[in-house]
Amino acid sequence: MLLALVLRYVLWRSLATLNFSSPVNGITSLVLFGLEMVMITGYSVQLFLMMRERDRRREADQYAVAVNEGLFQPSVDVLIPTYNEPVVILRRTVIGCQAMNYANKQVYLLDDGDRPEVQQLARELGCHYISRPSNRHAKAGNLNYAIARTHGDLIVVFDADFIPTKNFLSRTVGFFQNRTIGMVQTHQCFYNPDPLACNLGIEKEVPHENEIFARHYQLIRDGANSALCYGSSFVVRRDVLAEAGGFVTRSVSEDLYTGIRIAALGYQIVYLDENLSAGLVPEDMPSQILQRQRWSRGSIQAFFVKENPLTIPGLTWRQRIAYMEGIFQWFNSPIRIVFMILPISVIFFGIVPFTSTLREWIYYFLPLYVAQVATLSWLNHRASAAFAQEIYAVATCFPIAATVLQTLFRPFARGFQVTPKGASPTDVVFQWKLAAPLMGLSILTILSFLWQSYHLLHPNETFFKPETLEFFKLGLVWSGYNLVVLGLVIRSLFDIPKLSIHYPLQRCYPIKLYVGDRLIEGRTNWMSEVKTEISLYVEEELTSLLPGDSVVLHIPQEVLILNSRIVTIEPGSNSVTMQLAFEPLSPEQYRALVELLFCTPGQWQRQLAPGELQMLGLLLRSLLRPQTWVKRAGRVKRSL
Repeated sequence: MLLALVLRYVLWRSLATLNFSSPVNGITSLVLFGLEMVMITGYSVQLFLMMRERDRRREADQYAVAVNEGLFQPSVDVLIPTYNEPVVILRRTVIGCQAMNYANKQVYLLDDGDRPEVQQLARELGCHYISRPSNRHAKAGNLNYAIARTHGDLIVVFDADFIPTKNFLSRTVGFFQNRTIGMVQTHQCFYNPDPLACNLGIEKEVPHENEIFARHYQLIRDGANSALCYGSSFVVRRDVLAEAGGFVTRSVSEDLYTGIRIAALGYQIVYLDENLSAGLVPEDMPSQILQRQRWSRGSIQAFFVKENPLTIPGLTWRQRIAYMEGIFQWFNSPIRIVFMILPISVIFFGIVPFTSTLREWIYYFLPLYVAQVATLSWLNHRASAAFAQEIYAVATCFPIAATVLQTLFRPFARGFQVTPKGASPTDVVFQWKLAAPLMGLSILTILSFLWQSYHLLHPNETFFKPETLEFFKLGLVWSGYNLVVLGLVIRSLFDIPKLSIHYPLQRCYPIKLYVGDRLIEGRTNWMSEVKTEISLYVEEELTSLLPGDSVVLHIPQEVLILNSRIVTIEPGSNSVTMQLAFEPLSPEQYRALVELLFCTPGQWQRQLAPGELQMLGLLLRSLLRPQTWVKRAGRVKRSL
């Protein structure tokens, strides 16, 4: 149905709307039509690829039997590349890697920063430490250096902030019983809030932006035998990686092109859609956009490396289409800017980019738009809503467009840039550099909106042609939509401070609280590595307890015992809610706590995107109630 509506719209646009009344209008009309066709072609390719999705979870069940029974136990080297990440983040990752239920493994910390504190951490936790004499080729060079000094049959890579669950290897290693499988990439989930959603105050209702890639695009690309390796939480066969020549060092997207090399050799890259690790998303908007710029730069470099999916030997036509669709998606950012500028072009240049009445536009465009919006969330398994995708796209369009154009002219002018982690803002920060082009565009759009409204109310057919006045009607709708989106994006560029690098995780464990000789049962509401909130099942008031009092917390089933002090007490009708701060933990206690919070299988639950109307309501609430943000930011600042 969607493909039929796309075809209907394309026929109407090509046969009935192009404006050749003047050379300027004709050129602009053809450019707009061409840009629309680029986006529509990409969307149509996605619909085509959706006809063959792959869900590998049942295969994982079958392959895992031999691993769990000890019949298939290849040696595994777990590599953790790091450059400048804080030790507190690295500590979690190393502990998580060591906690994986698989005996035949070795954990290596690959320190490209040559830091004494990281070497001390490796010594303290009992993992191997590798540092190289130079930082040549960044992450790819770091991995290649370590691979030449390790010997496991399989290689597992985790970014410095990604913590695996205990069953990661038991769910992935079994796939390599099939000799045609060269790599297994797993789903990546995240345990801190998405910065854009957090700034809008909707992080509890909206999944992370990356979820649509992990829960949707990877499934359809796996159906085309072209699942992407995205640099962390994957397993690769050592001999296959050696056959491919190691990790690609020419591009900043070493993961993408290494995967393409392996696929071109005829091996499968399997995508397992299970939450087997969790990491950190960038904690503010500049960091998030810096990460997207690196991804876009690496993708556009495809046209300048020998791993170009169009030309590299060994790929099928379906693989080439899938890889190129992902690369061409980055061109949507400059195209989106053109779409936002066109409604205001009539003011300054008198350009009418197409001839259509508002009624015709509603008849041909609206059914396609409504069908796309109504089905997007269903097709992507509730990973994202269409309106949320629009906000994310506009928020990044200017920096991504600049990166795309720069890479086309100077593809290797910039090297690998590490995404900052663990350095979130401690006060409200408005990102002026990111907001400046959006604010300028908003001002021009407002002027266009007012100018077109005035001339529609006071039409002057001797000054304006009828087609121009008709375009004003469409321009009002177009400009109004752009203003709402731009307002939300500018609103999202107020980065609010984060409480701590120790993010609270929604965890519900049965607990026992010892207050002197008294035992009170309850449960946790959330926990971090330094604090927790608990609800106690009591029928009387605990008048003897005050903030600052010491208590002993047992969780769960008395496996973990933590000395704590009370921070807050909130009495309820049949329960009491407390926040507790943990006293300094011993290394054994900290290890047990990390394993409990991050490594327990099945704890990383998927969040479902709200329906489109609900999503629209959340966004409008965020736009129309700025005082909510002010109060929220004030609470965070005071709590710091």
